Amino acid sequence: MGQILIRQLDDAVIARLKDRARERKTSVEALARQAITKAAELSVEEKLAVVRKMQEWSSKAIIPGVGQTPGWVLIREDRDHDH
Repeated sequence: MGQILIRQLDDAVIARLKDRARERKTSVEALARQAITKAAELSVEEKLAVVRKMQEWSSKAIIPGVGQTPGWVLIREDRDHDH
């Protein structure tokens, strides 16, 4: 996993983070990690772009003239046959 160093944080900000971390019984680092992770979450548009790309990629795997079984059918068959 990577690391980052954040410089030039106001002392008051650090004090509030320490207070919040103490209240939540966690560390300042954990609070910062949560905030950064949330800020880096994909937007709805970005998620849709990923889905479209996956659909485009999977459509290339289709063999013309050959019936394709949906994945959910295969999973259900496997589950129902106690494999």
